[in-house]
Amino acid sequence: MYGMVNHGIQSLIEENFGTDDWVQICEKAGIETDHFEGLLSYPDEITYTLVDIISKRYEMGTDEVLRVFGEYWIQFSSDSSIARLLKISKKNSLQENLEALNDMHDRIKLSLPHLRPPYFDYEKGEDGVDKLHYGSEREGMEPMVIGLIYGLAKETGERVEVSIDPRPAYDDIRTTFSLRYVSGIWQK
Repeated sequence: MYGMVNHGIQSLIEENFGTDDWVQICEKAGIETDHFEGLLSYPDEITYTLVDIISKRYEMGTDEVLRVFGEYWIQFSSDSSIARLLKISKKNSLQENLEALNDMHDRIKLSLPHLRPPYFDYEKGEDGVDKLHYGSEREGMEPMVIGLIYGLAKETGERVEVSIDPRPAYDDIRTTFSLRYVSGIWQK
């Protein structure tokens, strides 16, 4: 993964627990640096190791760490030096933002040719439940996607409940999320 992801994890930890905690997490992970260059590619294993150590240190499941980080990522990416690269032109709705994710990743790939982004396909449901189909070569990132959805919903002032649909036996590549919009707005 590109360093911008690990740098986002660093920022989340430093904001909530302090720089000393971050340094200790890196030491425990056997990582020789406590700073990641946003535009450099790092082995995925570094990110997975950081998430695992954070999970144990703060007594959270790895899924919860990824969900919290996904939600945090939305604000972090808007405020950081990589904001211009990651910029999703602000849309009026969660649906519009989710529909624009593939275009955003395509733009990023122009600057980061080794990027292996996930793909998304938004499907408007007739029963009030929309579907977001997600695929990635990286395993176990679904909780981060849930956090991203919640973070984007907060940005647009919408409330949404997200669940993961059971995966059909014939499809071991895609995950489908159900999104049910609920009344009320997020408090910013």
